[in-house]
Amino acid sequence: MERNSLNRPFKRTVERVLGIIGLVFNVLGIILTIVLNNFMKMLTNDPQFQQEFEAEIWNDPTLTETDAQAIIDMMYMVMDWMVSFGWFFIAALVISSVLIVVALIQLNKNAKLSGILFIIAGLLAGILSLTSILLYIAGIMCFVRKPHDNKASYDNDPMRPL
Repeated sequence: MERNSLNRPFKRTVERVLGIIGLVFNVLGIILTIVLNNFMKMLTNDPQFQQEFEAEIWNDPTLTETDAQAIIDMMYMVMDWMVSFGWFFIAALVISSVLIVVALIQLNKNAKLSGILFIIAGLLAGILSLTSILLYIAGIMCFVRKPHDNKASYDNDPMRPL
């Protein structure tokens, strides 16, 4: 455990709070993605939705028959792709959440390891999402913040500035 000049434990409260907020956002992202994924899968398997969707496309007077069929095929392909990508995103968020938990456990024991894990978790949570930015900040703080050493302490120095 890291200690400062007064032999007190060096607290990493800010890193811990940012990591916990990132973990909460990841769990919310997992839940939201599962719900949206199931909704998309339900729509693609619903015959009533398919009939109404195809009827709207076929009733458009500006589309030719080949254009209408191409739009219908493309729409089903995009919906299938979104469901597949959703499961990939869920897996990435679960791995990111596990890394955050490990980083939080190791935070006071090994700050450098926690910093690396926070940054990797941020990459898996989305390169420029709010969650990843919080995790990047926590990771950088793990590298930058160091416990104070005795040389930097003015507590026992008779020539300390006023």
